[in-house]
Amino acid sequence: MPNSKRTLESILALDIIRTLIGANTIEISRLSTAITLLIKAGIPFDVAFTPGTRRTAAAATLTVFINPTTTLGFTFQFQEGTLPG
Repeated sequence: MPNSKRTLESILALDIIRTLIGANTIEISRLSTAITLLIKAGIPFDVAFTPGTRRTAAAATLTVFINPTTTLGFTFQFQEGTLPG
């Protein structure tokens, strides 16, 4: 991945990613778009989903792997409320 840093910088500059980073809640379609961009760019990532309960909001955690020692982690809520964990 010689261009992974440049590709990641390009993705982080996209409006959809900046919207996700600044949002309190997220629509599933926006998270799906971000995942699609990561796949197209060949950037490794993990996604974990935690369903909501009466006490916590439904949420997804997106972890983007920059290199073996550096990751970016984002937790997105699908509704207002307390985050799980």
